[in-house]
Amino acid sequence: MAAVNASQLREGMEVYSGEGQSLGPIERMDRDSITVRGQQYEFTSIARTGANRVYLTRQVGASTGTGRGRAGDAGSEVVEAQGEIHVPEVEERLHVEKRQSEIGEVQVRKTVTQEQQTVPVDLMREEVRVEERDTEDRPATDADLRSAFDEGTIRVPLRGEEAVVTKEAVVTGEVVVDKERTTEHQDISGTVRRVRVEVEEHYQRERDGFRQHYAQGRGSSGKPPFEEAEHTYRSGFEAAHDERHAGKRFEDVEPELRRQYERSSSARAGSDPWERLIEEVREGYRRGGH
Repeated sequence: MAAVNASQLREGMEVYSGEGQSLGPIERMDRDSITVRGQQYEFTSIARTGANRVYLTRQVGASTGTGRGRAGDAGSEVVEAQGEIHVPEVEERLHVEKRQSEIGEVQVRKTVTQEQQTVPVDLMREEVRVEERDTEDRPATDADLRSAFDEGTIRVPLRGEEAVVTKEAVVTGEVVVDKERTTEHQDISGTVRRVRVEVEEHYQRERDGFRQHYAQGRGSSGKPPFEEAEHTYRSGFEAAHDERHAGKRFEDVEPELRRQYERSSSARAGSDPWERLIEEVREGYRRGGH
């Protein structure tokens, strides 16, 4: 097995123990060791790298600043027991409930305005008309003599109609405010987590086949060795086990795998172009889909 050097590692790569348990990302890199969650691992304890992951050997010694401990101290769980080992696959599911809440309001505002109105009315009134008439001479009667030579003013009252204005409020219309319930469809999305259990044994069964495929192709000259190119087969194999790619052909997922590779390899000088590695990724995807 070829020794791993610093050029194959970088901070942020996920580290797995020899038993396949995730220990966490690389937090710091030193000249001959890496630090994961406060635990230090020497380069000699790294079995291989690939697909942005680091795999440790089965027997790993971890050291802190003052002493050495077990890889399990870094957050992994090592089970040493006979019989079956049950590893639960846990996932979160999205549940949507409904509750009553105030989502808005409608304001109906009343204002009072004034306007001038004119109503035509016919009014009756009395008018005085004075007419002097000539009569034939006749003897004055006692009634005529009673006030014949009295001075004074005779008042004749005049009557008529006048307009009396009153106001009456009447209802000329109404505004009806009604509420009705409607139903609208909404798609509620959220992020859920899922525990994915990877069984290293499945990959190990196919490893010899990957080695033969590599020897017949890019590795026919023996350079680089299979261990340095193994990550391409593993990336395709793991993509085939991704539930997002279930039932899909390699041609359907190849653009996404290309983007992942180009993002992960952009920081490594001298990385092989995707076109040179695609057949190895394809072979890993094909065998992983069995």
